[in-house]
Amino acid sequence: MTPSRATRTPRALLAGLPFAAAALVATVVHTSLRDRLPDPMATHFPGSGPPDGFSSAKSFLVVGLLMLIGTGMLFAVVAARQRVGAARWTVVLGWATAGLLGSVSVSVLRVNAVVGDAHDARMSWWHLVVAFGIGAVAGGAGWLITRGWPRTWEVGEGTAGGASLALREGERAVWVRQAGSWPLALIAAALIVAGLVVTALVSRWGLVVAGAGLGSLVFGRVQVTVGPRGLVVAQSLLSWPRVRIPLEQVESASRRTISPLGDFGGWGYRIRPGASGVVLRAGEALVVRRSGGREFAVTVDDAGTAAALLNSLVARKGSPC
Repeated sequence: MTPSRATRTPRALLAGLPFAAAALVATVVHTSLRDRLPDPMATHFPGSGPPDGFSSAKSFLVVGLLMLIGTGMLFAVVAARQRVGAARWTVVLGWATAGLLGSVSVSVLRVNAVVGDAHDARMSWWHLVVAFGIGAVAGGAGWLITRGWPRTWEVGEGTAGGASLALREGERAVWVRQAGSWPLALIAAALIVAGLVVTALVSRWGLVVAGAGLGSLVFGRVQVTVGPRGLVVAQSLLSWPRVRIPLEQVESASRRTISPLGDFGGWGYRIRPGASGVVLRAGEALVVRRSGGREFAVTVDDAGTAAALLNSLVARKGSPC
């Protein structure tokens, strides 16, 4: 069920709260150290040796606040659009991310405040250890705050069980469909063109962009097959990688309506508690409940026929000869 406005707001506020807190802490620390900060101050550290990036103290604060606020808004929007079970993990990840980013911002300010020249500032490995530790603690706090939220939930909207097809004794049937996303294909094509243009006119780094577009084009379309071997989801242009669920592992299959953000937090091959899936678009999907209780979903047209055939094949395999 789509989240109502009444339940969206608390989730959005809870997801964005730690970023607002991190922004407040960074502002307070910057204000308290303002008279001791060199200008420009060191803002980028390569890991060892002197810093290799600098900016004014004011610019560092403004950019840092924009980053925290922007990231917080992103987590808030995602949490508001998700179902409660998925939103719980978004909140936990958001709290951990805010703790990490806030800690790094404060560390940068502190290492600059103890030197007279920004070139003498150093960020040692223990700053990162502390930052990841604070992130873990913040994520744990988010986990505790949302502990009453459901941890597992069914994929999509619709009936968990599914109909069956009437197959005559000895009759063999196979269902095959291609599934993809036109928006993803257009984005991939745009990336390829842009990457090639950049490569020709500016830099060879454009090949990275073109490669990302080619990868999206190749992996953005799959072939879904239901037959005596069970369910097989493979790339349309490549034989690997693929997902195969044998009939022996299928408990039932059904057609449901999937929301990429609401059910899986995004698009592509997704894994979340209790389920995984190949999610290329919103809408109709084949959902298979495995014998261990986990579910697998793939967005594809005519999913009702695929589910009915799979249920029939499972029933036939389980019936006595």
